[in-house]
Amino acid sequence: MAVPNLGQIVAVSFAAIVADKRKPANQWAESSLMREFEKGGFIVRQSLGAKIEAPIDFQRNPGTVIQATDLQPLSLTKTEVIDTASYDIAEVTAPIVWSNKDEVMNPTENQKVDLVGNLVTNALDSHDDILETAFFASSTNGFLGLPTHIDATNGQGSDGSIDAGANAFWRNQLSTYVDDTDIEAGFTTVWNACAKGSGSKLLPTLMASDGPTNALFEGTQQALQRYGGQDMKAGANSIMFKTAKYVFSQYGNTKVYFMNPKNLKLVVSKESFRERLDTQPLANANGYFSRIYSAMQLITNNRSRLGVAHT
Repeated sequence: MAVPNLGQIVAVSFAAIVADKRKPANQWAESSLMREFEKGGFIVRQSLGAKIEAPIDFQRNPGTVIQATDLQPLSLTKTEVIDTASYDIAEVTAPIVWSNKDEVMNPTENQKVDLVGNLVTNALDSHDDILETAFFASSTNGFLGLPTHIDATNGQGSDGSIDAGANAFWRNQLSTYVDDTDIEAGFTTVWNACAKGSGSKLLPTLMASDGPTNALFEGTQQALQRYGGQDMKAGANSIMFKTAKYVFSQYGNTKVYFMNPKNLKLVVSKESFRERLDTQPLANANGYFSRIYSAMQLITNNRSRLGVAHT
């Protein structure tokens, strides 16, 4: 019986490789924020249109009053409290290309399966890794990162076609700190500003920065450690600040971003997220290509519930 070609094996093996894609000894990929987005409910899968729209309720009804008299006239001005943030769709593509020579150099089915597994795993890791870098950039070819949604300068800027300079409701929270002596106070200031009040249900659930800043904060908690038994353990596998898990990314920076999945979402196409496109022959070479493709955008529907702390 003829041995399947690489294209056939890609089609058959793709789902299994996605489910168990980290077997190779990867030397470069560690998409920690992307992983936390998946675990924390930040990724929303939906069918996309020409734009991604996020309806926003931006102010208290201006006609609402505490009445001075029982027959006080009420405002008959049209109620203007709903608007929409609008976002363009960004695309991510990871090509998978192999030659006819690869086919003949891997003549058995097992050899082909191993080669396909490594190629697809690398493509999926590359897809997530380039997103990880883009999360910490303002904009990467139209993909909007955290600095666009959570401005560290003055909380303003334009986002979703809304100018936060002219619209105070669209400004994110921010605070600064000097070093480890006041980093916890800086975090508390941002966390409280995002919460807006005790008992709030819209609290930060995730914080992200680089490793050194994460370590700086962890160091402030060392005095609170208690040891018991014969084995002494120092440090922590994971760090929480109030309700928020604090993670670090290899592509992060000294800015510490405060987020929650109700108000910051990675909206991805339900039909095209890490989708494998059909294998095609190369037009001018002896080989074939396939692609991992996604359509998506990182959006917010309430910048005032997001925040950043930095030096």
